[in-house]
Amino acid sequence: MPRRRLTETEIVAPAPPTLSMAPNPGMAERAAEAIVLGVAAGALQPGQRLVEAELARLLQMSRVPLREALKILEAQGIVESAPHRGTRLATFDETRIDEICEARIALERIAARGAVAAYKRDPKLLARLDRILGVMERAAVHLEWMEISKADLEFHREICRASGNAIVQKLWDALARHVLIVFGKEIRSERDAKALVPQHRRLRDMLAAGEIDALDDELDQHILRLQRRKGRGR
Repeated sequence: MPRRRLTETEIVAPAPPTLSMAPNPGMAERAAEAIVLGVAAGALQPGQRLVEAELARLLQMSRVPLREALKILEAQGIVESAPHRGTRLATFDETRIDEICEARIALERIAARGAVAAYKRDPKLLARLDRILGVMERAAVHLEWMEISKADLEFHREICRASGNAIVQKLWDALARHVLIVFGKEIRSERDAKALVPQHRRLRDMLAAGEIDALDDELDQHILRLQRRKGRGR
């Protein structure tokens, strides 16, 4: 099922342009997020050269916060700059996707152990996962893939938060934008939408039950599903 390309209005940052000469961290982060969403949705392509003037027009902001956004994304490895070549989006080839998935598995296995302990101490914390599942389910009914992807990302971020491991949270947040782009590369169908909610509900129930060994295997299967569909992965 081909992905719908974003229109200009759909990748515009919600904030108005700034007239300040000092970079606004909030606007820079919003611009960085808009660029990543554009890649995930297929409006921007990996390897594409980014032209400041064009991006500033699309995002309806001055070049100052936009340059800060590009610096943020360069530090995160999502864009690359080189003399005489300008700034380009990184190429998300199969090797890079494998590396992202491998890092996710390592981090989320650690997070799951901490989260299991947290949910055992306070089962009410599971309500946060349930709310995210509700959002995902509603988006799946309408095949709203970007909303499904955001809910998917938030579900796994919440597990990392629940773990209480500050280092895991920081590392996972640094990886999150890469993960969203990987989500955008998946070929998805109505069947996939119907399967995603039960997959996440199963993870939620395993966390609630404290099934650590089963969680390790489930996370492995869940995160590597795209690679296995293509005949790759472990």
